[in-house]
Amino acid sequence: MPKRVSRIYIAFLLFGLFTLFTPNTTDAKQHELKRVVLPKPFYQSLPVNLNTSQIVVKFKEGTIQPKLSKSGFLRASSEWNNVNDIISYKGKMLPVKQHFKQSKEKLDEMRKFGMERSGIQLPDLSLYNRISLDESMTGAEKIAKVNALNALDLVEIAYFPPIPDIATLGKGKSSTTTQQTATASFESGQYYLQAAPTGIDAYYAWGVPGGRGENIKVVDIEGNWNQTHEDLHGGIDNFHIAGNRINDQGWLDHGTAVLGEIAADSNTFGMTGIAFEVNLGTVSIGSMSTASAITTAINNSDTGDVILIELHAPGPDASGEGQDGYVCMEYWQENFDAILQGSAMGRIIVEAAGNGAEDFDDFLLYGSLFDPNFRFSGAIIVGASNSSHTPASFTNYGQRVDVHAFGTWDVYSLGYGDLSGSNNDNFYTSSFAGTSSASPIITGACAILQGVNKANHGRVLDHNEMRAFLTDYSTPQTASSKLIGPLPDLQGAVDQIMGISFVADTTFGWAPLNVQFTASSGLSVDTWKWAFGDGDSAFIQSPGHTYADQGLYSVGVEIDAGGDIRQTNKTSFIVALGDTIKADSIVTTPNSSVEITISLNNTVPARSIEIPIEYGGDILLSLDSVSTFGCRTDYFEEQNYNQFDSWGKRFNFLLISSNAGTSPDLPIGDGAILKLYFTTSASSANGDINVIATDGYTNGSNTYVPKVVSLLGNYDVRFTNGAISIGGCCTGFRGNVDGDASDIIDISDIVYFVGYSFGNPTGPAPPCFEEADVDGSGTIDITDIVYLVSYSLGNPSGPAPVNCF
Repeated sequence: MPKRVSRIYIAFLLFGLFTLFTPNTTDAKQHELKRVVLPKPFYQSLPVNLNTSQIVVKFKEGTIQPKLSKSGFLRASSEWNNVNDIISYKGKMLPVKQHFKQSKEKLDEMRKFGMERSGIQLPDLSLYNRISLDESMTGAEKIAKVNALNALDLVEIAYFPPIPDIATLGKGKSSTTTQQTATASFESGQYYLQAAPTGIDAYYAWGVPGGRGENIKVVDIEGNWNQTHEDLHGGIDNFHIAGNRINDQGWLDHGTAVLGEIAADSNTFGMTGIAFEVNLGTVSIGSMSTASAITTAINNSDTGDVILIELHAPGPDASGEGQDGYVCMEYWQENFDAILQGSAMGRIIVEAAGNGAEDFDDFLLYGSLFDPNFRFSGAIIVGASNSSHTPASFTNYGQRVDVHAFGTWDVYSLGYGDLSGSNNDNFYTSSFAGTSSASPIITGACAILQGVNKANHGRVLDHNEMRAFLTDYSTPQTASSKLIGPLPDLQGAVDQIMGISFVADTTFGWAPLNVQFTASSGLSVDTWKWAFGDGDSAFIQSPGHTYADQGLYSVGVEIDAGGDIRQTNKTSFIVALGDTIKADSIVTTPNSSVEITISLNNTVPARSIEIPIEYGGDILLSLDSVSTFGCRTDYFEEQNYNQFDSWGKRFNFLLISSNAGTSPDLPIGDGAILKLYFTTSASSANGDINVIATDGYTNGSNTYVPKVVSLLGNYDVRFTNGAISIGGCCTGFRGNVDGDASDIIDISDIVYFVGYSFGNPTGPAPPCFEEADVDGSGTIDITDIVYLVSYSLGNPSGPAPVNCF
């Protein structure tokens, strides 16, 4: 059956049509956390693959959400009245609850920590609500409710939520074997433990401190697990955190198999987990949404711990046949926002790509939602391959899929019983499959790398550092149009971590910038050699250094450990700011047009720029227009006033390279970014001046300051004010052609003028054009001499020369 696109996703398709897909041309491992909201869906028919008994509604950021009661939201305004009208049915309010399990106070605490740690703005998760629809409602009534909510400006998005499922294939196999008197060892079948290019080489990692996942917690999010399995923490460890378990054998086997790959005991029987000394935790979606399960896992883990999302759900291309068209959970906004929160708080989140055979780079379906330069949660997304690293027929794929592991019915683990066993406590499988079997392999690799880094350097890796280690040291996928990323090679990554690591107490600030570097190594180091990127170096383990000048600096350190030379480099690691927005100064005349250029020297590529301008003063200035024509920003897609106060002679101008990720950031450099065009009044007088101020201003409750938003952070910039002044060389009346200091008009001016105009050779030019333009015509010619002679020697004398201005 060919794939179809359901009409309920028309809004998503339109979004794709208007969002050009841009291939990823930057470093595939380093991406800024970026939140983009899905377009509001407009449902034309009741979807069959979504949970139509509920509506998830998210109010706009900045909304102060009122308290809920049986009569709806308790706030008096027309907008909230509209919300209450929509969520009422047959004279009663439909049940509404905060969507996330955590209290608003706890969500606020998480958000604050995440923003402080990451430096990015995070969404307010307390603005999510869940509306339970009445069983008696017709499909048309349900559609009308969600579409009406999406029609409100107060609502950021409303939708029917997904129905998550486990991302495996052939789940729920029954046992076909008989348990022997003692369980045999099946580790030889776990080829994913072996050295590259066959596997990830967990064996190598086990030999170094932290290489078994010590002091790292892994939390698995799905439906059920068998905690009493003989090969999981001795079968006695109660590692369940929260959520009612789904009472289904398929879910039970699936969860047990996932944990077996990660943490099966290292003993003489059964399997051996990749990171068998991790602490385990589980959260079930049996009584909560996937998004709530994610925030619950975040709250029950620590910075650097690993969270695995072992779920997928029918996406916009789902055909209704099996798992065709299923996508990873972050497609839905609530899950994306929860994952973003976790990444910002320092958790490593691993996510199954899903088994829908979907191309995430298909812009007709997904727009740029899976382009990491446009929308990026920080999760490590995992595709599935066969044992030869060829993409599995069912795996989802695309540039957003970071890495792959094995998923074609040959992964050994716990559960199911098709390999061995007589009951759930001793079931083993040799045919676990899907992105569900691939994701635990990557989860185990993450736990090992985090454990090694923590044990040897006393700190944890963030999502970008982890992604770099997983992909820099790896076995590539076989050549294919389906991008699923490489398979990590733990030997190379562990060697690099063991060899050398360094951090800095600050990496971003104003020059001169003082930085304290701290280096560590798991080896016995004889010598250290630093290169700070500005030409200076040092030869101690943890030096301090001052960056005197504005710039973007790469830093490297090399060690010699008994002849074992190791080095590591961090590109564009230190940002010493010196960014200044500068306005021109110009001297002009009354009743004239003036162009003022605003320039920026930016240390890092700029995504958006705010430019506050005040232009009040002595001169009655008329602002005619603003333009980026001929400027460095002339390609910017958004160029708008976001505040304009004509009475106060001020405005704030916003420049954004692209809201959809289709245009590049402003390159590092110096030059014009905006031009202002004014007209001076005819009544202006010499000496009048208006400062063109770029230092910012306050209007009501809003403050506008010069600001740059970049990949590396948001920051206020310094400023240099400009000015428009009325003045020049001409003073008083015209006619002082020879420019004498006393400004006297006499016979010497006539002689000077005649010598300049008719002398052979001609005399020197008048030092001031306006003084020689006696009649104010705008040109210097014979009429000016006649005018000056008539005034000085005529009887009666002619009219006095005109004013300079």
